[in-house]
Amino acid sequence: MLGTAFKPHHGAVFAARHVLGGVLHQVKTRPDSPAFRTRVAGAWHSVSWAQWHTAAREVAAGLAARGLGPGARVAVLAREGAASMAVDLGITALGAVTIPLPPGVPAPELGAILRDAEVTCLFADAEFTARLAGACGSLGAVIELTADGSGGRGLETLRAQGRAALADGPAPSQLAAVAERMVPSDAWCILYTSGTTGVPRGIILTHGAAIYQGCALAEAGRLGPDDEQLLVLPTSQIFGRMALQAGVAAGMPTAIGGVRSFDRDVVEIAPVYFSAVPDLLERLAARWRDALDAAGWARPALERALAVGRRVSALRQRGEAIPLGLGMQHRLAERMVLTRLRAQLGTRLRFVACGGAALRRDLVDFFHAFGVSVLEGYGLTEAGGVVAWNRPDDFRFGTLGRILPGCDAKLADDGELLVRSPSLGTPLRTDPEQPSVDEGGYLHTGDIAELQDGFVRLVGRKRDIIKTIGGKLIAPQKLEVRLAACEGIARAVVLGEGRARPVVLVDIDEDAMMDLARREGLGCRSRSDLVEHPRIRAHIAEAIAAVNASLARHEAIADFGLLAEPLLASAGELTATGALRRQSIAARHADQVATLGAGGAGGESPAGPSATASA
Repeated sequence: MLGTAFKPHHGAVFAARHVLGGVLHQVKTRPDSPAFRTRVAGAWHSVSWAQWHTAAREVAAGLAARGLGPGARVAVLAREGAASMAVDLGITALGAVTIPLPPGVPAPELGAILRDAEVTCLFADAEFTARLAGACGSLGAVIELTADGSGGRGLETLRAQGRAALADGPAPSQLAAVAERMVPSDAWCILYTSGTTGVPRGIILTHGAAIYQGCALAEAGRLGPDDEQLLVLPTSQIFGRMALQAGVAAGMPTAIGGVRSFDRDVVEIAPVYFSAVPDLLERLAARWRDALDAAGWARPALERALAVGRRVSALRQRGEAIPLGLGMQHRLAERMVLTRLRAQLGTRLRFVACGGAALRRDLVDFFHAFGVSVLEGYGLTEAGGVVAWNRPDDFRFGTLGRILPGCDAKLADDGELLVRSPSLGTPLRTDPEQPSVDEGGYLHTGDIAELQDGFVRLVGRKRDIIKTIGGKLIAPQKLEVRLAACEGIARAVVLGEGRARPVVLVDIDEDAMMDLARREGLGCRSRSDLVEHPRIRAHIAEAIAAVNASLARHEAIADFGLLAEPLLASAGELTATGALRRQSIAARHADQVATLGAGGAGGESPAGPSATASA
């Protein structure tokens, strides 16, 4: 069993009984310091801890004036900003339960969540209200955040009611009584899982879970009031929500950014760290590689600097000293090249926290060669957040880091990772097909893992493990990560239950493949041209054969197909964080999968993947 006691430096925050208490500590300690920043009319606008708390009290008092009270379930469908931050904390100050909804959730799924969570009130940005027609059913109230709406339905009207109640009414004593009665075991929010293993389900998280996660992450990252984070991820996801709590625990400002504005946000804010999913880092790395390719006469010097960075990175990862000569070369590379490129991520960056989906090892090494530490972690909504994380002063690339202090973990006989944590969530509805907690308090994560010198390495999903017709077991993620590291492959989906050997659907990297087509004069002008061209298919076949050479015979890919369209979250094939929805992909492309190999008859060729597989 792994696990260490959690001894927080941020004792005052950790001692808080609820999320509002954590904010109140910062209001008392640094009332005028910025709690968060948002972009308003193109410029960054700071909201202090005291201002945030005041806005939240107005929201809470306004809701109370409309008949809502502790325990009410209030949903929020909005983009991150000052309004949504005030509403979220205001719901907490009321003693109610927040249900944050992803902005991209389709209308049928939205309606299902609202009914499942028994929501009585919904805050929504004006841009999403059209989607609410027919999805809300018997919902009592819809309050617009970004416009005051008609008939006093807007947020400003609600806050005005709250101010009046606070100035001349029972609201102050009511809210004080609520804060006094709240305890760590009270429900704080209901988050809905991303649906990698089926239909999204609600997980109830407590105030105690939020306090623990925030303090543990702040401690692990060595974060304090003088630091600042850039929040790129939505707070409707566990990763983004607990990153915000880390900001509260550390007393540091959180800049509310976004994926689309990331390039501008990260330079202007110059954060100490930001959290990201692999897809964002993939796009960033692609731009940096493009910059190297377009360097012209300066490219040899850039390549030499990068080669020096790779050598230094390898030594640092092994904990070895850097020779004097290499150190001098590295200082020159830093001054001439590496520092300038890192400036695209601001001037204060210490690390990047990454999670949500599998991260390619070569991507981690690429950034580290430039002096950027990408620290991968592991968590899930059912666990209430982060379970393991590589830390700035204790990391091993290719792993998910050590178990977070305060958590315990062990492996079951079949290799499944079992976790016990102060932040474990409770399912809103019982579902025997989903992760559950045993009598010892351990969450059965459904993930197969290995433990190496205290570091967690994920092997695959237990329910995704493929059993071949010969009874051999295959972890598809292991193969998918290796395939995705090959040039020209954006994503790979390995399937093969009941077959002699697995097959794979390949989502090509269009930019990389179009570059290859131009270099070799293939005449391809579209994705359809690429997936149908024999040379592109041969390139993929060669990549798969190279991966097969490192696999056991029963794991080797027997056949492949190229997807005519990219995998998309909007089509239900990916989660919001970019993780594969394997069952949905297999169902949507069932006809194509049926053409690969011998369809489970045990007749796939042992020689390697076919170069004539159906597209």
